[in-house]
Amino acid sequence: MNTKIVMAGVAAAALGLSACGGSPEAASGGGGGPTLKIESPAQDANVQAPVTLKFSSSVAIGPEDSGKDHVHVIIDGKTNEYTVVTSSPYQIKNLPAGKHTIGVTLQHADHSSAGASAKVDVNVTSGGSTGGSGGGSGGGGNYGY
Repeated sequence: MNTKIVMAGVAAAALGLSACGGSPEAASGGGGGPTLKIESPAQDANVQAPVTLKFSSSVAIGPEDSGKDHVHVIIDGKTNEYTVVTSSPYQIKNLPAGKHTIGVTLQHADHSSAGASAKVDVNVTSGGSTGGSGGGSGGGGNYGY
């Protein structure tokens, strides 16, 4: 086996792991790509529903039909139940009491990855209410966003 190919694979895997680590800080697409950061809630915070999610992006975001990037909000790693969010802050409603991971990924208008993501773990101390707000649409889910 070619040693250069093996080393390139190891380096790519290490880069991928560092970008997807458990840190709530932003992970860029590498090499100066766009960034996405969760401003609040803080890592391991005790929060009440509805949870107000504040994030920042190094690129302008907006509606899909504008051609701008947007954010997918993902709860507990359920990537098929994302919500399209086009502005911050954004309220996540109907999140039941207990520990949850809130993830955000930066997506292009066509929903392909823009290469930046972040996540934060929280403990919801009281249950949510119905409905949602914040410019979201899309993926579905049972969290009212």
